[in-house]
Amino acid sequence: MRVFRKSVALCVLLILVAAPVWSMQDGDSIVAHANGNGMLKLGDEEFKVSAVVIKLFKDGKAEISLVSELTIFVSGTWAWDGSDQKAIDLKITGGATGGGVEATGKLTLREGQSGQRRAIDRVLLQGQSKTTHRNVSLNFQAVS
Repeated sequence: MRVFRKSVALCVLLILVAAPVWSMQDGDSIVAHANGNGMLKLGDEEFKVSAVVIKLFKDGKAEISLVSELTIFVSGTWAWDGSDQKAIDLKITGGATGGGVEATGKLTLREGQSGQRRAIDRVLLQGQSKTTHRNVSLNFQAVS
C-alpha cells in the first residue's frame, strides 16, 4: 500500500511539473507549483512536504495539493492582499474528507525569469481540524 501511495504521488508530481507554472494573466485562473521543503503538522503528527500545487480560480475559489508521503487536497478561497501584489490571502474551508480543515494563511509569489511569470515562494497556513479539533499548520518554502 505504501508503494502505491508513493507511485500515485510521483505520477501526480510528474504531471504537474509538465504543466505551466503561470500560463494566464492575473485576471484569469492561475495554476502554480513549486518543489521545496515544508512541514505539515496535524496535532502531534508531522509530514514532510516536498511540493505544493495551487489552483486559484477567477471566481475566488482555491484548490491546494500538498505532496508528502501521500497527496493531500484542500479547498478554500483566495484574494489578493491589498498591500502587496506578491501576496495572496488564503482561507481553507474544506479538505478531501467531509470533516476537512478550517485555516487561514498567506501564499507569497516570486517573480520568474521573464518578469511576468510568477512562482510560489512560500505558503503559510494555521488552523484546526473540524472533526478532531487538532491544530493544523503548514510552513512551506520553495527552493530556487
